[in-house]
Amino acid sequence: MIRLRQLEAFRAVMQAASVTQAAEVLRISQPAVSRLIAGFEQDIGFPLFHRRRGRLQPTPEATFLLGEVERAITNLDHIGQIAEDIRNRRTGHLRIACLPGFGTSLLPQVLAQFLIQRPDITVSLQPRHNQRVQEWIMAQQYDVGFAEVPVEHPAIEFETLHVRCVAVLSEQHPLAARKVLTPRDLDGVPLITMNRDHPHFHAVRLAFERAGVHFNVRVETRQFASACIIASEGVGVSIVSPIDAEEYTHRGLAIRRFEPALPFGLGILYPAHRPRSLILAEFVAMFRDSLKRFQMEAASGQRLAG
Repeated sequence: MIRLRQLEAFRAVMQAASVTQAAEVLRISQPAVSRLIAGFEQDIGFPLFHRRRGRLQPTPEATFLLGEVERAITNLDHIGQIAEDIRNRRTGHLRIACLPGFGTSLLPQVLAQFLIQRPDITVSLQPRHNQRVQEWIMAQQYDVGFAEVPVEHPAIEFETLHVRCVAVLSEQHPLAARKVLTPRDLDGVPLITMNRDHPHFHAVRLAFERAGVHFNVRVETRQFASACIIASEGVGVSIVSPIDAEEYTHRGLAIRRFEPALPFGLGILYPAHRPRSLILAEFVAMFRDSLKRFQMEAASGQRLAG
């Protein structure tokens, strides 16, 4: 069986035209070089050198073989470099699916930071609706998905990250003068909510019912992004994820703390029967840290106007 060290010894002797110099290049003894050459000749079944007057003279076969040996060593060196890059999370490809709102907010910000530090990593980022993200993950077409939870399918594994929802409204709305909004403040106020079949709709409605106030739904929509845009135009107030809300402050959207706390579950979805790469684990860890900082800033008021 041909060994890499044999190839290196052969190349060194061919390039140096001397066992002594080859030994110096390889930093081994002359007898060690001779043994490697002899073993290589035995493995391939023909002589590579004629020994004349204490010197090695390459055979025509050796000259012909040298080019292939150099290419083989170069390829192995390249594989070694790639392996090192993979080990150090410097190369690879990520396929990420996400909800449309996340495709224009915190996720691409984190992704940009991740890529700046790792110039040889490539990414496919595809925003789609919740059901399609789940389908892609089930089919193992994407490495990770950011979608709503819970998810009930054996082909998907997921972890849940909770974010505290905020109230959003136009900066010109009378209630924008308040730093905190509660269901009592929103008694009878027109609301923009998720569709009635969405778990978030029922969570918000329950908060109003417990406060004993009127839950006045004027607009139902399927996305937080739509709710933010409609609220920014002065149509009403909405209770949404702060990640989505952040993207619409430039449209005159005011973000206010909402009491009581209403968590929104963000799911990180993985194909259940597929190993996760090192770069995927590192990217998800970076996203978790960024989300944690985002929520800490929101809690301290740094991200809430007023």
